[in-house]
Amino acid sequence: MEIPPMEEIFGPGGVFARSFPGFEHRSSQTALAEEVRKILSDEEDGLSLAAEAPPGVGKTFALLAPAMLLAAAGGKTILVLTAGIPLQEQLIEKDLPALNSLLGLKLPFGLLKGRGNYACLLRAEEAADTGENRGGYLSFGDGGDASARIAEWITLTATGDLSELSLPPGSPAIGRIASSWNSCLGAACPLRDRCFVTKMIREAQNWSVVVANYHLYFSWVLGAGKAFPVPFDILICDEAHRLAEAARSALTISVSWDEIVRLLRSRVLSEGASDLPLSADSSKDSSALARQIRDEAARFFDLLEVKIPARKGSMSVRNEEIWHQQSLLSSKIADLLHFFAPLEENQGEEEGKSALSIWLEDLRRVRSALIECAGVSSFPSRAYWKDGRSLSSAPAAPSAEIARSFELGAPEKTFYISATLTLGGKWDYWLRETGLTPSRFFQGTSPFNLEEQMEILVVDTGLEVRDPGYDETLCRVIEKLVEKNGGSSLVLLSSKRLMTRAAEALRKKPRSYNVLVQGELPRTELLRLFRGDRTSVLVGSASFREGVDVPGDGLTQVIIDRIPFAHPDDPIVQARSALEGGEAFRRTILPEAKMLLKQAAGRLIRSTKDRGIVAILDGRVLERRAWNIPSALPKVKYRRLLLSRNGHC
Repeated sequence: MEIPPMEEIFGPGGVFARSFPGFEHRSSQTALAEEVRKILSDEEDGLSLAAEAPPGVGKTFALLAPAMLLAAAGGKTILVLTAGIPLQEQLIEKDLPALNSLLGLKLPFGLLKGRGNYACLLRAEEAADTGENRGGYLSFGDGGDASARIAEWITLTATGDLSELSLPPGSPAIGRIASSWNSCLGAACPLRDRCFVTKMIREAQNWSVVVANYHLYFSWVLGAGKAFPVPFDILICDEAHRLAEAARSALTISVSWDEIVRLLRSRVLSEGASDLPLSADSSKDSSALARQIRDEAARFFDLLEVKIPARKGSMSVRNEEIWHQQSLLSSKIADLLHFFAPLEENQGEEEGKSALSIWLEDLRRVRSALIECAGVSSFPSRAYWKDGRSLSSAPAAPSAEIARSFELGAPEKTFYISATLTLGGKWDYWLRETGLTPSRFFQGTSPFNLEEQMEILVVDTGLEVRDPGYDETLCRVIEKLVEKNGGSSLVLLSSKRLMTRAAEALRKKPRSYNVLVQGELPRTELLRLFRGDRTSVLVGSASFREGVDVPGDGLTQVIIDRIPFAHPDDPIVQARSALEGGEAFRRTILPEAKMLLKQAAGRLIRSTKDRGIVAILDGRVLERRAWNIPSALPKVKYRRLLLSRNGHC
């Protein structure tokens, strides 16, 4: 099928200009869409494009318009992968309906969330069970309120989407009823005909555009070693700068005290023991083993607290005491697995997975994770860390896994797109981090006159993060900058501590603007209020470097506290440093900080009418010439302010 030239769609006299109120012709958008069209029209399969499109280009429409035209004519399926929820919501609620309307199409589309976003009917009914054997609703520290809500909701919901459930964020009840690979009984589940996950996957087979996230994709392809559940022909990877982060998350293995306790509380333990063709004391024997495992686990995690007292601490070499205690715990788990071996062997394969099989698989996974995480055997190719009463391990550089995951899917055409894929016009860092080898590259130019629309203010405080008075000085500078600007500012800070102190300082004095703070309201509500009040100030952390799109007078200043270098104690940083030696700063740490700074600065100018300042409170931006920080930022006017001893510029 021949897709029309994109000038007919995006040009000054094109479809969008005629039908889309407020549409602005942008040559970079047309050029990107045309590059996509050429690849889609090429008869050679396996072609891929890496494209960088600065803020304001309109990359989503440029990618989807030609792909949707091809899908409509040729019956193709498009899989769109994103990193974050805000972009998924924008695609489903705004972009895809608008494109269908503008292009005269009726392509079905939908959002396929990760398994953990849907309720497992079996687990939900257990949590809400009020039968005689349960003694009333289960309590999650709330007197049974959560279980009562679950009992009512599970009879009403059509989708099983846990976001519908009116429970506080982080409620343990949500985790208790969420579907998971580990607890799924598959064909053996008595409620499989009503399964929400199965229903969504079945519905998705009929969509022409499937929206999902990277974690879900990598969990299927890398974690479970299976093909993605919905076949697709065209793959679009938006927010492609976050590929490595998402793959690392999907490949993380962990074990925790809470998980072990949950397994030992399972009814399968006692019910399975009663079915064993052994002595009448089988259940007592299994209970004794369970108590021993709990005791050894308590000793293990208590020892972790002693040997690694920090809340989150990395591990680079095996601690023999921790390893010894792990061996005792793993041995007891092995005894319990051996105890149930006869019952598992008596189950025919034709019966499918049973609750006992799932429980035993969980035990094996926990034992394996214990041995791997406590052994620190693959450092530095894998990072290891303790976080509270849990142990985790993740690949330090998952580039090979990322490349393999897209080879397994083997789409006809693949597109990798982001506003930040290059540094100084070079693709080296992103290519090294992902292991990908795209067939073609596209680098768009900003549709805005940035030299006239923005400037970068570098404030040199003369202080380092660990210096006494650093927080107080930065809060004073932030307060002055916000006051001078009359609000209308996004304040991006590198720690929750500084975020809290800055918010307190801004609220302390009489002011004409509203101060919104990350964590006090849901993200979507914060952004709604920020967009609706043009003088308001939003104080947030690193996560607000992306997904904040506020054109006009509502955002005329972005304040960034420092160059966003990763903390040197971060387990991934330590593993990468050990892996790459003296080259780690140049190859990984510095490029990553530049990318993050580039993303943050990109929040400011979102339309041709925007004007404003990016203020970076870190003199090293200009002082450390060898770092060449300005190469990652727009080529605009810089102004440098030096803070005096009394805190004045």
